[in-house]
Amino acid sequence: MIRTLLLCVALFSNYTARAEPPQAPPLRILTYNVLYGFNHGKAPEIGAKWIADQKPDIVALQELNGFKQGTLEKIAKKWNHDHAIILKEKGFPVGLTANSEITVIEKRLDGMWHGYLHCKVKGMHIFVVHLSPSRHAFRMKEASLVCAKAKPLLDAGESVFLVGDFNCNSPLDQKWLDARPKDKEIIDEKTAKRRAGNSDPDSAVMSQFLDLGLIDLVHAKQPTAELQRGTFATRLLPKYRTDEQRKHKAWRIDFILADPTLAKRCSSARIPRDKEVDLISDHYPVEAVFAK
Repeated sequence: MIRTLLLCVALFSNYTARAEPPQAPPLRILTYNVLYGFNHGKAPEIGAKWIADQKPDIVALQELNGFKQGTLEKIAKKWNHDHAIILKEKGFPVGLTANSEITVIEKRLDGMWHGYLHCKVKGMHIFVVHLSPSRHAFRMKEASLVCAKAKPLLDAGESVFLVGDFNCNSPLDQKWLDARPKDKEIIDEKTAKRRAGNSDPDSAVMSQFLDLGLIDLVHAKQPTAELQRGTFATRLLPKYRTDEQRKHKAWRIDFILADPTLAKRCSSARIPRDKEVDLISDHYPVEAVFAK
């Protein structure tokens, strides 16, 4: 009798363990400026393999120069994504790939330097941006356009990501940026004027997005010392090859921003610095992982 009872308990425990639904895997999102189509077209295979190794669910890309819709679809399959959308097929396109269906909400070029892509994936709105690299005033206008689209979604309680290359500083980094030694490089008048036009007083561009309530995930999850290493530039550029050359010269200009509800689900956010990325681009990628 006891033997029979123990057998029944064992069988029931085994059944219960089998009957429990498997735990859903985390959601992993990656954004990456890949430098003119993966280092000027020299490293698409290295780039594709590195992305595949990260096992992302969603990948946002900037500087897909030379790519068309078909070529993006083809390379995305190398990291097991059967869905891909490119903004345009000339200039500096942004793109989005995913392991589930992508619904395009808007492809916007008007009023934008490179344009933005607004899609919906897994019930979440994703804006992929690449803001002006050289004109602060233009970036301010671009930020206003994106905010005008994102605000109603946030007010309605929708899930929203804003990702990409923002080409601007964050006010959250202002303290350590201000503490950097001042650049004593002697420059000509033309260069000085260009730099003045590109400067970002008070991190005003990023402040527009943060004022919407969007959360900078890497800032929330990483210590200041890691933030100071920046997302630009990698050791691919000659001026950034050594640690001494990189000291006080790195910039954090690539971001994953998320609405507060998504941010609470974020288990980790980082700037991957694997040796391969120094061969792929002058930017480091940014990654965030979310509990289901």
